[in-house]
Amino acid sequence: MNQFSRFLLVGFANTALGYAVIFACMYFVGLSPELSNATGYTVGLLASYFLNRHFTFRSARRRSTEFVRFVLVFLTAYTANLIVLIVLVRGWEIHAALSQVIAGVVYIETAYLLNKRYVFHSTEVS
Repeated sequence: MNQFSRFLLVGFANTALGYAVIFACMYFVGLSPELSNATGYTVGLLASYFLNRHFTFRSARRRSTEFVRFVLVFLTAYTANLIVLIVLVRGWEIHAALSQVIAGVVYIETAYLLNKRYVFHSTEVS
């Protein structure tokens, strides 16, 4: 399995986990869409780093440096995600579930590009 296939597999698993947490928080716990989103992405951050480091990119770099970069990328992608979510839910009054999915696409695209180019760039395996 090549690196891109592994990335897609990790992304699918991580996305499913993140959305499960987000929707559980919104519909079973009663949290706001924004707080549910933050909770889901926090759980997803930890799972994503572990899986991408060990399975996708098979990184041997120093964990502390790499994790700091990973968190910076996460914060950038999450900020883009949250801005889109707030605009859709609060500004345009689009249904919260649909807004979560649209904002998630923005997050995925941003995170993939920055992880590939900035975090794990020197450990790429075809």
